[in-house]
Amino acid sequence: MKCMQKSLRNFKSEKCAEKRASEIVGEYSRMSEDALFAKLMEEVASQKSDGTFDMAELTENVNKMRPYLSAEQSAKLNHLLKLIGS
Repeated sequence: MKCMQKSLRNFKSEKCAEKRASEIVGEYSRMSEDALFAKLMEEVASQKSDGTFDMAELTENVNKMRPYLSAEQSAKLNHLLKLIGS
């Protein structure tokens, strides 16, 4: 019974994560490229100032998106990662 409870808990958690991800995509899809860049830099600056920024985690998340991006979009992300890392 424990396994089933754990499984159901994980299922609920995954559904909540999917819903939140969908909400975030909806929010960001309405933003211009300049607005997205500004938001990203704001988030990075905030995380760097409070010591929670993790370049490895950001790179990992960006790499998860790469299959869904065009070559141009991927190149822009590479440029952003260089800016953020410096």
